[in-house]
Amino acid sequence: MKRACVLLAPGCEEMEAVIVIDVLRRAGIEVVAAGLQAGMFEASRQVKLCGDVALNEVEDAEDFDLLVLPGGLPGTQALRADTRVRDLLMHYFNTPGKTVGVICAAALVLDAHGLLEGKRFTCYPSTAPEIEGGTWVDERVVIDGNLITSQGPGTAMAFALTLVERLVGTETRMDVAEGLLFKA
Repeated sequence: MKRACVLLAPGCEEMEAVIVIDVLRRAGIEVVAAGLQAGMFEASRQVKLCGDVALNEVEDAEDFDLLVLPGGLPGTQALRADTRVRDLLMHYFNTPGKTVGVICAAALVLDAHGLLEGKRFTCYPSTAPEIEGGTWVDERVVIDGNLITSQGPGTAMAFALTLVERLVGTETRMDVAEGLLFKA
């Protein structure tokens, strides 16, 4: 079974986190929602979220097939400042067969660690001028090698389905999309 780790930080964008977790689970992918801290926290629109586990309790954090960073502020700043996140990103970018999914302002986390150099990516349009590395593309979802990026809350479903396709194939993507009544 394919496995995904979704990193949750206080102030993350609710839709980008919850839609990804939900859609991946509907596709039969094992998902661990790992909070930067234990317990419940407030997301960007004051929705209360709680990870399955705290990141420091995830013993096999480097063994997932997919690492996902939702955007939102100040969640993105918390992800960017966390050395555990940096170390995980370096591992996932440098290990064949691993995929990194980043949506919205979370592209700033990759940029802070030089991981967008030579990559095509997308993010929330107003965030793009803040990013120094890579080439920004104005598309809902962009795939460049092991990196899959997306623009924001309104593209979260397309992003999640693209992650599903990467991990378990086009047929499962289509089945999940049909069950969600999502057409795109």
